[in-house]
Amino acid sequence: MSRRRLPWLARPGLAGGIDKEGSRAGELLRIGFGSVEFGSVLPDGLAAVAERLAPWRGSSGCALGAGLGLPPEWPAEDLAASWLAGLEALAGSVDYLSFNLSAAANRRFLLAEHRARLAEACRRLAWRRNALAAEHGRYLPLALKLPLGGLDEPLPTAALLAAAAGFDQLTVVLPDESGRFVRLAALTAALGQRPALVAVGGIRSAAEVAAARQAGAAGVQVHRLFVEQGRDCLAMLLGKNAD
Repeated sequence: MSRRRLPWLARPGLAGGIDKEGSRAGELLRIGFGSVEFGSVLPDGLAAVAERLAPWRGSSGCALGAGLGLPPEWPAEDLAASWLAGLEALAGSVDYLSFNLSAAANRRFLLAEHRARLAEACRRLAWRRNALAAEHGRYLPLALKLPLGGLDEPLPTAALLAAAAGFDQLTVVLPDESGRFVRLAALTAALGQRPALVAVGGIRSAAEVAAARQAGAAGVQVHRLFVEQGRDCLAMLLGKNAD
């Protein structure tokens, strides 16, 4: 079991990158996805995105998430402080918060030289989230988004660090290779079922949704399929004919 039940994972979710500023919240939240993730939001956009998203939280039956990113020139030593600032800014506006290590600008934090820094950032985020929950009575699930890597690579250490810190979700970007669900199953076995795994990347059909869940994913997200098919992609993922 995950640390908190995440009921929105029962339906496919829309990944970040479609709307980075929250300007399409009213449209996207009503399509029928289990969740919609906005962003990645950079530090200079936190206040504006929080203001745009806050009125929509709890209004549609769809979980509202935000992903946080950093620009490539951002000092590595400021990782924890930047993520904590994002948590403080967005905690009241979203249903979950995701920290993006899959974008090219942020993959540097997956390197061994930043392992201790990443572990400390994850611990501090989870501690502050728990403190806010005690103060305000509302628990905010935390997710880490990262590349799953190929079959010939070690399993991502960042996944283990986030799990140990108390993150609720790992959003893993599947590799573009035939054994990607085998790779996902290997991560499931390494982690048990805590935290929840969400698969994203190349999910295009109900059969692939089923394969991801069979490999241990609690949920899936899509991006490119929505860009190509619009709202009709949801029927494809659920194995139904589009209206």
